[in-house]
Amino acid sequence: MKTKDVLLRELSSSGTADGFVSGQELAERCGISRTSVWKAVEALRRDGAQIEAVTNRGYRLTDAECLFSADSIQALLPENSGIHVSFLKTIDSTNTEARRRLADAEFGGLHKNVIVAAEQSAGRGRLGRKFYSPVQNGIYLSIIYSFGSITDPARITATAAVAVCRALKSVYGIDAQIKWVNDIFVRGRKVCGILTEGISNFETGRVETAVIGIGVNIIWDSEMSGEIAETAGGVIDSSEKSGSAVMKRSALAASIISEVLRILDGGESEMKAAMSEYKQRSILTGKTVEVSPVINRNDRNYFCVVEGVTDDAKLIVRTDDGQQHILESGEVSLHSSSCKF
Repeated sequence: MKTKDVLLRELSSSGTADGFVSGQELAERCGISRTSVWKAVEALRRDGAQIEAVTNRGYRLTDAECLFSADSIQALLPENSGIHVSFLKTIDSTNTEARRRLADAEFGGLHKNVIVAAEQSAGRGRLGRKFYSPVQNGIYLSIIYSFGSITDPARITATAAVAVCRALKSVYGIDAQIKWVNDIFVRGRKVCGILTEGISNFETGRVETAVIGIGVNIIWDSEMSGEIAETAGGVIDSSEKSGSAVMKRSALAASIISEVLRILDGGESEMKAAMSEYKQRSILTGKTVEVSPVINRNDRNYFCVVEGVTDDAKLIVRTDDGQQHILESGEVSLHSSSCKF
């Protein structure tokens, strides 16, 4: 890691009340000279970071969002994690870009590569839906993870949802809820969608790599209209300050990446713990919902009560005739006077 990246990490997690860290302390933390600290600060400023310097107090990062980049995210990730971040100002879709790169790479060669974008022109959700991805309003990223064999993609999506909730709590202090299977809700509105896509190994025919796409609306565009405006929202309430300093895009991206990979790298024990948390955060449990089948479109919609979620991320429901059913797929809507999920 470059000296400026190490310095950025230390300034981003200063641990002091006012955010200032003395030049001497930075030199000791980074294992460099005071002169090297100054040079690294100047390099970060040239990259767009706003760093305040005050005599006898040290340095303070005043607006990390001016440096929403691969470096600013990488600096907040665990050291020696094997994670590689690439950043694009705009792209059609981070998932689509991940698939393009995988098509030209050897199996496993892009393991733990993460593609982050400030804007998507053709963001995708489940069932071919468009995911609204405007510049400066959110973060959009795709994590490439090579398992060797993927047998339970729904659980990957579910545990990624838990990772996003943990990151929102860590960065913003917000307790989010999950709508089965892949939507994150804050204050009754959807702020995040997750799309997991499996990639097959051409030689074996097995699905061995997952592309986990995550889009988060940090600030919602109040001028949006139509159906999307009825259900979508932002992590930051519209009444709050919406400046870039509040958005914390690099911190949120790094936290999401870290939490997703902590679960995936942790094996079955971490997956089980994440699924337990998923059940606790379920916004549908105990509610009456309308189910719209998506595999057999000739089946009629029906109403039922959600009783819970299985360990492999299937929805447990009970219909009016008292029969219990396990849903592996389908669209689930909850209607009320105040919201429609």
